[in-house]
Amino acid sequence: MKLISNPTTTFSQALARFEALRARDDETIHELSGSRLWSHGRATPRAVLYLHGYTDSVQQFAQFGDLLFAQGFNVFAPRLPHHGHIDRMHHAHAELTPAALLEWTNEAADIARGFGDSLTVIGLSLGAVLGTWVAEQRADVERVLIVAPAYGTSVIPPRFTHVAAHLFKRLPNLFMWWDPRVREQGGFQYTYPRFSTHTLAHVFILSNQLLEQAQRQPPAARAVWMITNANDFAVSNKICRAFVAAWRAHNTNQIFTYEFPRELGLPHDLMDPADPLVKPDVVYPRLLEMIQQEVHATR
Repeated sequence: MKLISNPTTTFSQALARFEALRARDDETIHELSGSRLWSHGRATPRAVLYLHGYTDSVQQFAQFGDLLFAQGFNVFAPRLPHHGHIDRMHHAHAELTPAALLEWTNEAADIARGFGDSLTVIGLSLGAVLGTWVAEQRADVERVLIVAPAYGTSVIPPRFTHVAAHLFKRLPNLFMWWDPRVREQGGFQYTYPRFSTHTLAHVFILSNQLLEQAQRQPPAARAVWMITNANDFAVSNKICRAFVAAWRAHNTNQIFTYEFPRELGLPHDLMDPADPLVKPDVVYPRLLEMIQQEVHATR
């Protein structure tokens, strides 16, 4: 989906538009879940935009955001629409559509552009699907880190994912527990314990459209990292490999890959240290290395 971008060109423009975005975080939003900016008070040589996961929160990125800020980056983490509510049983996230998600992503990239001379985008899970759109459409982005993208689930073979998504889209929406064993006790105080079958269907359908785009042409961003987790049983790493193959078929040298080894035992959300299975001492330095690496790729 092609959208018209209106990127900020100065730090003051970016800050004003961030403040307008943050004004949407009213008293119904959890104190840890509002849109967040780590600012040095001026444009930095490089800025980072983080796109968080479905039913999750910007809080999953807080510790890594602190690290990036200490390294000299301005860092911007916006709250996904219908996310971050104090009411963990909030249900409006079932209303999310690909159009709404992409409009939000485009706005976030427009805001972030003025925070640095160059922009790196990091997305996790649903955020990585949206980051894929950024990689394909935004030539003003230097690099994109696509981390454990939710292109599909490992439960459904890739060749059936698109068909299954359309089926779930037509059926009545269901709210399902991420962990049926603990139900509403699952997750953290700033996350939702349930997901919407309609929203996941929309995400998988959007992912298929992005794969078709990857088959037609290489990404617009200067460099793209596809980062997978061999221990991730939530999403389909096979579809991740299909994206890489599609992009590389265009004889471009801008695609890079990395997979965290299975023996690390990392969960799908490998960013949030509130989960005792996350290993920040392993994950964060590797991601930082990808962000700081000099880019010599050409489109």
